[in-house]
Amino acid sequence: MKRLALLLLLPVLALAYYDVQWFDLNHWSSPVENWGPWGYDLTQSSGVAGGSWPQPLENFYVFCAGPWFGAILPSPSAETLCTVFYNPNSGGGEGDPTLCRYWRDGGGNMRDRIYKYPGDWPPSHSRFPMAPLWRLSDMDMWCCFCDSNPDNHTPPGRPLGIDVYLTVYGFADSLAQDFFFLKYELANCLGDSIRHAYFGMMLDADIGNHADDLTGLILDRLFQVGPDTIRVKNTGYAYDYDTVEVAGSTWESGTPGIVAVMVLSTPDSLGLTAFKKFMWGADTMNDADQYLSLAGYNYKTGAYEPYDSIDVSPGDKQVLLATGPFNLAPDSVLTFWYVIIASPCDLSELALRCKWAREYYDNRLAGVAEETPSAEVRTTNGATIVRGVLYLPRDMTETRPGVSDRVPRPVLLDISGRKVLDLHSGANDVSRLSPGVYFVRQASGVERAASSVTKVVLTE
Repeated sequence: MKRLALLLLLPVLALAYYDVQWFDLNHWSSPVENWGPWGYDLTQSSGVAGGSWPQPLENFYVFCAGPWFGAILPSPSAETLCTVFYNPNSGGGEGDPTLCRYWRDGGGNMRDRIYKYPGDWPPSHSRFPMAPLWRLSDMDMWCCFCDSNPDNHTPPGRPLGIDVYLTVYGFADSLAQDFFFLKYELANCLGDSIRHAYFGMMLDADIGNHADDLTGLILDRLFQVGPDTIRVKNTGYAYDYDTVEVAGSTWESGTPGIVAVMVLSTPDSLGLTAFKKFMWGADTMNDADQYLSLAGYNYKTGAYEPYDSIDVSPGDKQVLLATGPFNLAPDSVLTFWYVIIASPCDLSELALRCKWAREYYDNRLAGVAEETPSAEVRTTNGATIVRGVLYLPRDMTETRPGVSDRVPRPVLLDISGRKVLDLHSGANDVSRLSPGVYFVRQASGVERAASSVTKVVLTE
């Protein structure tokens, strides 16, 4: 069995409400913890690898994973701090399963749990007004965690003052059977700007036997798969060095494949700015070392080496996929999207799944508006979506003074471009339409000027 030190993931004096729920859809099965890690199964004795693929086979690919966040605090302290929600060497995690504003409450609150559709949905909006109301996939999951508990940090490290909102998405469609999505929303609760910041995903990928894995990077590459030319970017992966695993507690049967993390979206289109490879037992880091790694440096030598793309010696490997630098203003929120993909051990097969994942992200998730509990709404170019109703503000439907009535009125188009509904200001009943991707075409307000098109997604 791999290291038992990961019992430290759960603090000894746990007063908060710690919860574990499973994402188990199509070929993937993985636990999600509401204090930051995912992939680690704490329900089995002292804990074991929990991210398996392809169901129903119990072939384990992920031992544990979780986000990292590092920054340099403003003067006069100018401290370099890093919060890691999963540390593969110490086995610790520095997260607390609630928001910064609640963590001192003590005793735990059952509302600080993981919410999962179908069933336990939506999240409690009296406690979490930022949480989604409507589900966007066949297995939405939502939870939040923070880094405000100083007892969770390894000295001299201390809290940065951040909240993280995690939403997990998965689709039951046949093309989506090998991947699921992670959306991290990073909120600054410090009361001051956080500057020179980096955010990343730490993946401890154990493919069966943890001691014989290799890693790889696809930073930007074209693949020819049949008649298709597929461009894959910002993707790190792990695989078994000889594609052979002996049946045992972490491997049921079959030929080992690939597990990958693709960075889908980052603030300011930064993309993947660092891909760092580590070996368990050889990389014990403090906050400054972790920050340097997020920034793309070799923390041992100080050399700037952002992409560890070559790996020739099998071992117990971890990879860090990071993006930055960026600034986080007080009370602001930035969003980061990842997709976790498994495939047979062939990069062309992985490229196909990267293509399909990108299409699901673009067409089913990116830019989709979600209703909030108040009258305010999240919008996409002015169009607001609620279940069964599409709301258009008045300024999207009325012409400007002096503009001819011949200016086209807004219409709703299906994905093929066919008009399915004339629209008007206010609430438009779309409950009779099939769920899926549609487009609102609105006039610019000037006769013969080009129309603008807004993508919307109708949910059940």
